[in-house]
Amino acid sequence: MTELNWDPRAEVHCIHVEECGACPLMPRRYEDQCREKLGRLERALGRYALVPVEPLGGVITADPILGYRRRAKLVVARTTGTPRSSERGVGGGPARADAPTPGRVAVGLYRRHDNQGVVDIPGCQVLSPLLHELVGTLRGWAEDPPADLAPLLTPAGDDGTGVLCGLDLRELRPPGQEAPVVLLTLVLAAERARPIDELRPAGRALQARLPVVAGVAVTLRPQSRQTPAVEHISIAGVTEVKDALPLGHQLVSHGSFLHVHRAQAHRLYEVVAAVVDEATAGAPGRVLDLYGGTGAIALCLAHRGHAVTLVESFAPAVDFAARAAQAQRVPVEAVAGDVASVTKALGSAVARFDVVVANPPRRGLSPAAREALAALHPRRVVYVACDLDNLSRDVDHLGRLGLRLRHAVPLDMLPLTEEVEAIAVLEAAPLPAPMVLYEDDDIVAFDKPPHEPLTDQPEYPTSLVARARPHVAGGAWLPVLKIEAGTSGVCIVAKNEAAAARWSAALGDGVRLVYLAAARGVTPSKGAISRELRGPEGPRMARTRYRRLAIGGGHSVLRVVPERRHVHQIRRHLAAIGHPVLGDARYGHAPTNRYFEEKHGLDRSFLHLVRVELEHPVSRARLLIESPMPPDLRVALVRASDESVLRFLENKRALGGGGARDSAESLGALSERSSPGLAPDGEEAPESIAEPTPSADGLRAVRIVELDDAPRTIRGELLTPDDD
Repeated sequence: MTELNWDPRAEVHCIHVEECGACPLMPRRYEDQCREKLGRLERALGRYALVPVEPLGGVITADPILGYRRRAKLVVARTTGTPRSSERGVGGGPARADAPTPGRVAVGLYRRHDNQGVVDIPGCQVLSPLLHELVGTLRGWAEDPPADLAPLLTPAGDDGTGVLCGLDLRELRPPGQEAPVVLLTLVLAAERARPIDELRPAGRALQARLPVVAGVAVTLRPQSRQTPAVEHISIAGVTEVKDALPLGHQLVSHGSFLHVHRAQAHRLYEVVAAVVDEATAGAPGRVLDLYGGTGAIALCLAHRGHAVTLVESFAPAVDFAARAAQAQRVPVEAVAGDVASVTKALGSAVARFDVVVANPPRRGLSPAAREALAALHPRRVVYVACDLDNLSRDVDHLGRLGLRLRHAVPLDMLPLTEEVEAIAVLEAAPLPAPMVLYEDDDIVAFDKPPHEPLTDQPEYPTSLVARARPHVAGGAWLPVLKIEAGTSGVCIVAKNEAAAARWSAALGDGVRLVYLAAARGVTPSKGAISRELRGPEGPRMARTRYRRLAIGGGHSVLRVVPERRHVHQIRRHLAAIGHPVLGDARYGHAPTNRYFEEKHGLDRSFLHLVRVELEHPVSRARLLIESPMPPDLRVALVRASDESVLRFLENKRALGGGGARDSAESLGALSERSSPGLAPDGEEAPESIAEPTPSADGLRAVRIVELDDAPRTIRGELLTPDDD
C-alpha cells in the first residue's frame, strides 16, 4: 500500500485517510492545496494556449474546511473484512485501519487503493455535525435493526439477504428557521425490497424516531446495470423543502442538485451577481441562466432586480424554480427543454441578453449549445465549471465564435479534495485568426480546429475562411483539400482558379493523406479495408489502410491512410469491421460515445488529418504539411489511458507538429524526420508499430515490432444506405 506523504504542518489529520479516498489533499497544508488547484487551472488553460485578458485570480478559499458537507452519498455494506479505523497514529499522523472485523456494518466510501471494499468512516471530519450525528445513529441501527425499521435498514450482505445499499442525505436550512432539516434517501436492492406500500410504515417509524428528518424516500437499485434504477420514491414526510439563499430561498427535493458547501455556494452566487451588475452598470438587466437547475443563481439575480430566463432540461427542477419565483414574486421565467435547442430558438427570435450564465454538468457545454450561446451576442458570459479540461475545451471553441476569455478564478467548493470549481468570464471580441501551416503564391494550408467548416455552411455560425479573411491574403479562397467540420487537421485553399486546377491535380492519386484515429476496441495490428461505398454516383470501391500505433483504455490509436477519398470513407470503413471511430455520432457505437463524452470530454469524432504528403506542382519538390494533434484529442487520450501512451506517440513522431517541409531537405532526410512509411524513393517501406504487452499496473505497454507491408484485407458488406 502506498503511504501518504504527510506535511507535518497540515491543518487536518483524519484516522480514515489511509483507507478512504475522499480527501487526498488532506496531508498537505491548506495553502498548498489552494496553490495546487490554481496550478491545475493554469495547466488546463495552457493546453489550449488560453491567456485571459486579466491575470488569473487567486483561489476563492473555503471557510470552514471541516464539517462543511451538507450533502453526503455513502455506501452501506455488511461484509467480512470490513475495516474499522483505529485511533490516531503515533506522532499525530493518520493511522492504518485495524484488522478486519467480520460481520460489521460499514457506512462510508470505497477504499482508496482498489475502489472496491467499503471503508467505514465513523470519524469523518468533513460531514456537517448534523449529518455526522445522523449517520452515526443510522449506522448503529443498521448493526442491529429494530423490528419496525428492519424493512429499510437491514444492510445488504454477500449471502443474498438485506436491502440497504446506501444513504443519500441533504441538509437544508429553511428561511427564518434556525435548526436545519434533512431529506433522507435510502438506496435499496430492488430485487430484495418489499413493495413500496409495505415500506411506508417503516418510513414513518424512522421519521418519528428522527424528527430532524423532514422526508424519507427510497431509490430502488437493480443488480443488473442494464435495468435503470427507480429514483426517489417518497415513503414518509415531505418531498420538498425551502432552502435559504443569500436572498430568498430555493425549493429542494430528494433528487435536486445541491452545492455541498453552503458558504462557498453563496460566494459563487456573489461572484456571478458582481459580473452581472458590472455588465449592466448596476441597472436591471436581462440574464439567461443555462442549466439553471432549481434556480439558485436565477433567484439570487432576480432578487437583485434582474429579469432572468432559466433553461433546464430536467422538468421537475424547472417546476421548482418557477414555483419558488412565483411565491417570492421575482422575475424568473423558467423554460424546460434541451439547452442547445432552447437557446437556438431564443436566438432565432432575436432575444437579447446582457449576460449569459452557464453552469453545465461535468461534461460541459455541447458544441451546439456553444454555437447557440455565441449567436446571442451577450455582453458577458459567466461559465461555472467543475471540470477544468472541459471548461478549457469550451472556452477555446467560444473564442473562435467571438467570445474571448477575460478572467478566470478557481473556487474551492470541496476543500481537502482534488476537485476544483472555476468561474470563467468571457466577453465579445473579434474572431481570432486561424493557424497557417504553409503558404506560397498558390495556396494557403490551415490547421483547422474541430466544430468548424472550412467554408461557410448554413448550419454553422462561422467558418475557417471567414475567420481568415481579415488576416490572410487568400485571393479567391477556393478549397482544394477539405475535411469534415467535426474533423481537425490540414485544410488547403487556392488563391486563384489556375492554382486550384494545379493543386487539385496534385492532390489526386499522388497525394498521401495520413490520419490519426481512435477506434473502439482492439483492432488487428494492421490491415486494409476494401468496401464499396455508396455516393451520389452510385457504389464505388474504396480502400483504406491502417496500422495500430498503440492501445489506450482498451481502444486502438491508429494511423489511417485512405487510398481514395470518399465522403466519410474512414468512418464508414472502420465501422464496417466493427471498430468505429470513437465519438462518431453517425457510424459509431452510441454507448461508447456517451461514455467518452461523460468521462473524457470527447464531444466529436476522434479523427485528425495529421499529415499531407505530395509533390509540389510548381517546384516538384516533395512537400510534407503536418498539423499537430489538437488539445481536445490529447486530453481525451490521456484521460482514457495515461500520459505514457501520449509520450509514446510523440516519440514516434505520430502526432504531427512539424509544420511544412519541402525541397530544402533531401527526400531521405524528409523521410527520416517524418514518421515511418515514406522511404527515400517515395515508396512504402516496412513500418514500426506498437504491439501491446501486459504491464505490471494492468495497463498495456508497447514494444516496437517490424512488420512487412503485406496488409490484411477485409471486405465488408454495405451496412447502411450511406445517403451522403
